[in-house]
Amino acid sequence: MIFLTTQERKTIKPFQNSLSALAQVALHEAAAEGYAFFARQPSAGLARHSAFGADIAEESALHPSANVLAWPLGADGILAFTFRDADHARQVQPQLDRMAHAIEAVWTAAQITARYSELASHVADLEARLLDARISDRVRGLLSHPGSPDALDAIVRHVDGVLNPKTGRRTLEKLSEELEEQVEERRLTNRAKTILQVVHGMSEEQAHIHLRRTSRRTRRKIRDIAQDLIQNYPAQELHTQSC
Repeated sequence: MIFLTTQERKTIKPFQNSLSALAQVALHEAAAEGYAFFARQPSAGLARHSAFGADIAEESALHPSANVLAWPLGADGILAFTFRDADHARQVQPQLDRMAHAIEAVWTAAQITARYSELASHVADLEARLLDARISDRVRGLLSHPGSPDALDAIVRHVDGVLNPKTGRRTLEKLSEELEEQVEERRLTNRAKTILQVVHGMSEEQAHIHLRRTSRRTRRKIRDIAQDLIQNYPAQELHTQSC
């Protein structure tokens, strides 16, 4: 299992891959010159979240000009696209309205996900305070009757019992393990689909269906099917066939 450091977690923005992919599709379909995501800051106005292509100023996102289209993302974000021609911007706006709706849904999910870290930290803090109180209160109670021959044994048993792994930490660890496995399965599946696309000329949808059907036919997990494909087509061989 791979655990990210605190610093690594801070550098990864939730749903950044999905937001980028959706914005890239919208950029291509609408023939825009560039896009930018902005996040509202409590004391600093707008801050650029990510961008691609022609530059879009914060002021243009807040007050769009004729060749800039902008959409609010919940209460704390803005998505903006810039165009070379204002008439073209007006023409493709209905199309971008639909994509902006999907992007806003992902943006909102990203904000909720960011809250998970705060909640996990809060749970860990509350659990530590509770365990500390349970240990210290009992130990002080035992110390109020000095000379008891069973006091030390009672303290040791109490500490062991309080720090039993059946705590909130263990629950979070189990959830983390399950999510790590799902992320790894997704990574392997995507690599396998790429192999099927490059080697066998399948589309992404055809590759996805092929993996699912193979999994059902063989009664094996998709992850195992994907792992077999990756082992049969190592990176060097795949690179050679794609050239």
